[in-house]
Amino acid sequence: MNTMPARRQRLHPFSPRHLFLRTGHRTEYRCALAVALIFVLCACIVPAAGAVAPYRSPEDYGPSPQAQQHRDDCRRRVRQALDGKIESEDFVARTDREYFRYVVRKDLREVLFICDARNGEIRRQIDIWGDL
Repeated sequence: MNTMPARRQRLHPFSPRHLFLRTGHRTEYRCALAVALIFVLCACIVPAAGAVAPYRSPEDYGPSPQAQQHRDDCRRRVRQALDGKIESEDFVARTDREYFRYVVRKDLREVLFICDARNGEIRRQIDIWGDL
């Protein structure tokens, strides 16, 4: 059995109770714990610090000036192709091409128009519900 009083028992060197005792050499354990916590926090923060957003000019976010000039042409041609309500208009830029996408609704018919923003010509007409 255990004949030593509870105060006199020796703790295992890796016991977490070392951190909470108030003797002189136990402060070393507290410092080691603080250093370990700081190290873990820094290791977690370092990957986030490496993330850099690339620079994008204001022209990268929307249509180019040339595409802006042809926006009205695209709308006019879409209305000529299908006389209905334009539900949505989106701008899509690929590597070297720019497009306007329109969804037009007339009665129960919805058609997706893809218009080339460089010259104002309709490239595709897709009947959304016609293929189902």
